Amino acid sequence: MKLEVADDRHCFACGMDNPEGLRIEWTVEGKTTYAEFVPERKYQGWKGIVHGGIIATLLDEAMTRLACVVYGAVVTAEMTVRFVAPAKIGEKISIRGEIASESRKLIEMKASLYAGETLIAHSTGKAIRVKGSQ
Repeated sequence: MKLEVADDRHCFACGMDNPEGLRIEWTVEGKTTYAEFVPERKYQGWKGIVHGGIIATLLDEAMTRLACVVYGAVVTAEMTVRFVAPAKIGEKISIRGEIASESRKLIEMKASLYAGETLIAHSTGKAIRVKGSQ
């Protein structure tokens, strides 16, 4: 099966045309990226705490969006998340991603999420390049 990857601006994490999404705007500098996000109550898990799936989504997007910008179309192949502290609804979260290494087909990445000086979560992941996509 051939996979085609195209950006139609409706990505849940970064799609600016997705009114239900996170609508994250990334700053990319070389092989690193940065963004800030203030989670609304609709992203809550337990009362006042951001759902872990949203945290994982932010980390995945930091890694994979960066890899897409630097290398073209990629998809997440593997991701490991370590949750360290809860993120609070309404509290600004800083997200950072970077590319750790690369080969012909595989890109290894890492990302971290902070609220102020407090580490919320960090991740490592691998992305696979997708040929022939736009």
